[in-house]
Amino acid sequence: MMENKLCIYCKQEINPLRLKALPNVKTCVDCSTTGAKRGMPMMFGEKDDTWTDMVIMEPEDLDRYENVKKQKSRFDDEEEEEDNLDDWDNTLLDGLEDM
Repeated sequence: MMENKLCIYCKQEINPLRLKALPNVKTCVDCSTTGAKRGMPMMFGEKDDTWTDMVIMEPEDLDRYENVKKQKSRFDDEEEEEDNLDDWDNTLLDGLEDM
């Protein structure tokens, strides 16, 4: 049977399931300095030499990744809008050439 351990900071009992997963842990979840992590599947390589791997990120890294991804998608949307404007301008010019 597992012995009850107390957190070195708050002196509260550490959850038995935490002790089962991490037998040498000295802190409870609330006092732990390690934050939650997030796994993201990502594709690496090019053409026929590609693979997918799980990348483990800190919360700050995940926020930066999502911000860059949003900026990129906004940029892609702007390019599409510019392409649509170019088509629209060409349509106007075609009508003027007939005059």
